[in-house]
Amino acid sequence: MATTGWRRGAGTSAARSKARFESGALVGPLLFACAAASALLYCALFLLLRGRSFRLTQTATLVRWPRLRALSDALTPDSLVTATWRTEQAATHEYLYLLLAVALVGLWLAALWLVRPGRRRTVRLRWILLPIVLFGIPLIVLPGMFSGDLYLYMFYGRMIAHYGANPILVAPDQFVGDPHLAWVYWKWLPSAYGPVWLLLSGALSAVAGDALWENIFTYKLAMLVLHVLTTIVVWRVLRDSRPEFAAWGTIFYGWNPMVLHETVGSAHNDVLVALFGVFALLAIVHKRWLFAIFFVMAAAMVKLMALILLPVLILAWLRSLPTARERGRAALLSAVASLLSGVTLYLPLWGGTALFDNIRENPAAKEYQNSLWELLVLEVLEPGRNPMIAIFNSDLDVVRNLAFVGVYLFLLWRFWRGADIVDSWVWVWFAYFLFVGWMWPWYFVMVVPMAAVCGPGRTSLVAVGLTLGGMLFWLGWPEPALPAAPWFHNYRAVLLFAPAMVLAVWPVGRLFSRQAIGPQLPVKA
Repeated sequence: MATTGWRRGAGTSAARSKARFESGALVGPLLFACAAASALLYCALFLLLRGRSFRLTQTATLVRWPRLRALSDALTPDSLVTATWRTEQAATHEYLYLLLAVALVGLWLAALWLVRPGRRRTVRLRWILLPIVLFGIPLIVLPGMFSGDLYLYMFYGRMIAHYGANPILVAPDQFVGDPHLAWVYWKWLPSAYGPVWLLLSGALSAVAGDALWENIFTYKLAMLVLHVLTTIVVWRVLRDSRPEFAAWGTIFYGWNPMVLHETVGSAHNDVLVALFGVFALLAIVHKRWLFAIFFVMAAAMVKLMALILLPVLILAWLRSLPTARERGRAALLSAVASLLSGVTLYLPLWGGTALFDNIRENPAAKEYQNSLWELLVLEVLEPGRNPMIAIFNSDLDVVRNLAFVGVYLFLLWRFWRGADIVDSWVWVWFAYFLFVGWMWPWYFVMVVPMAAVCGPGRTSLVAVGLTLGGMLFWLGWPEPALPAAPWFHNYRAVLLFAPAMVLAVWPVGRLFSRQAIGPQLPVKA
């Protein structure tokens, strides 16, 4: 009888727990657990990236803060710090990074599942933003970065703030005596970034002064602020259009481990493109089409590639109008607004055609790097050839550019026939990533907030794949390949794109209920 009573009590307790979970009462504690575990993993990433085997760009953090170095010395195995990339231990370190990256993505997905649409309780914005700040602390003080672009940003800003020079017209190597120049890899390149980013860089460099670590900290802190702002705007877009998706979409972007790693950890400026992109979405929701055009042009004046969003935006405006006369007037207004916005934003650092020349002469326009096209050249068209020669092969340029134009026109046609603008923007970005010759994981930052606004569905699945691929890519970089694990380097394009390509064709119904899939972005009257 006692045993039967115990079983009945256990069954009642389990039923109670299940009822509490289904009602959403446990969402808060479980979400807190996901955030706490993620914060610990970002601290573990800090320790892991002390390893010499990763061949990182150093940030001077441990030199600047001896107490932090002493603490990390106590927590980090000596073998991790001393082993070089040529040793067998380097492969072990790569596998540790693999486990850590998969765990971070897994916790992010668990958080998304907890706040999935349809739950009775939601999460307030401040409880989403607070963990972002906690995640950002170890990322700001990372001892090393997979990319050295931050030092180029800092020097362009320094040219404006301390020398009064225009980085669009002058290359960093013109300032030979500057102590920061030694940290810059692309010394001979005038800026291919637009004036909106360069002006912000100038302001950050003016605030940071001459000290190297103060510049690093200022830029990384600015990236964290931009990331938080983008998260807030994603929340606002969803609150004004699809409130049932607000918590889900905000965590989808704000807690995204690849975005945090590339934005705060490596300080890439793509977060500013993302911020202008979601501002454009907010303007679209409220039918402020000219503001939306301005924000897209502002994104393009950070990175010109954002111009691929403009035709979809203009078509969205035209599609919303009932008569041919109104469409003709809107087409004229959109052309004038685009031109005036671009010229106005370019004027403070006017360089004529120099910006476009810089983009055309940049290695990104001439080389195949980390893309599926580089893999095709090295493994199929020219196997065994010196990779440094093969990546300059331009024989496929016409093919891939024509293929992209064809896919792009199809996506425009699909949109005109009734597809959602946010969904179309995500697929335009994805097509661009697949057909571009020069590719890096931080480009994915621009697409994640748009996928967040789309809600659960195939579009967000693609962004999940890009998130995982963007984290896994660093198993295979930098070059040359690890002697102990050369396949990581040789197939880094597969690591980068395979998860997204698989999820792009995966049956959506197996992962989401039909009720959970988001509708088109509503536009307010």
